[in-house]
Amino acid sequence: MQNQHRSRRWRTLAVVAAVGVLALAGCSDKKSDGGSSSDGDSGSSTAVRISSQDFSEQKTLAQVYGQYLKDQGFDVTIQDPIGTRTQIFAALKKGSVDLVLDYQASATVELKGKGSSDADETYKTLTGLLEKDDLAAADKAEAQDANALTALKSWADENEVTKISDLADLDGPLTLGGAPECAERPDCLLGYQGTYGLKDLKFTAVDYGPPLVAALKADEIQLAQYGTTAPEISDGTIVALEDDKGLQNAENVVPIYRSSIASDKLTKALNAISAKLTTKDLAEWNQATDVDKEDPADVAQKWLEDNGFL
Repeated sequence: MQNQHRSRRWRTLAVVAAVGVLALAGCSDKKSDGGSSSDGDSGSSTAVRISSQDFSEQKTLAQVYGQYLKDQGFDVTIQDPIGTRTQIFAALKKGSVDLVLDYQASATVELKGKGSSDADETYKTLTGLLEKDDLAAADKAEAQDANALTALKSWADENEVTKISDLADLDGPLTLGGAPECAERPDCLLGYQGTYGLKDLKFTAVDYGPPLVAALKADEIQLAQYGTTAPEISDGTIVALEDDKGLQNAENVVPIYRSSIASDKLTKALNAISAKLTTKDLAEWNQATDVDKEDPADVAQKWLEDNGFL
């Protein structure tokens, strides 16, 4: 499950810090300013309990942010996953969890707000709602885990389709595969028929995940309601068509935490990770964990090392 990464660099830093303290005889071994440090030293021992929803991408996100925070001197505990978003927010409000990594439109809806395809507007709405519950958000990442209309890459290339509106130029009916509720959702079948004018689009229920890709390969469906971080996107089997009319909500990854642990140092660390994280990264992580069966902690550590964080 969730194994905490043990930083190697802090042993060396601790020795250096100890020498400095001995040289300053008669001085306190605590920072005199009493504030949070933003320079990345080990003076902060703020406890940060992180949890996630119970699926691989969430576990990897918790490990990526958690391992880096630990490396920056925070007292990090990565807890077992919590089942649902509703349970996650209940734990945050109760104070049994300090930090989670969520998707901004879904978090906004959970807090009784309205998401949209505008990432900045959705973020603004979310942060306003969080304040009411003594919660806060660091910067959103470019990375999104959003609903996506997908197709086989070979089919998309053959039909010169790169965005959803291109589908209106194709002859003959097309079949969309997705979870049963897709047939009644405004961001699924109804939206593609209405917003994009795909009146002849048919629908068939297909289980989420690999069965969707199998149905695409068998030409039982030509389109699938999947996700922007599907592992099959990372290996080039399928592509996510551009949502050029903004049907789907902006689901950027965003760190959400209890205001009581807020500090400049924490914000700086969280923002550093978010600034680097891409949707492609999420898809590659899902390939590694869901297909190649690697441990999320190992996937996270490799990403952090590859990107110069560890």
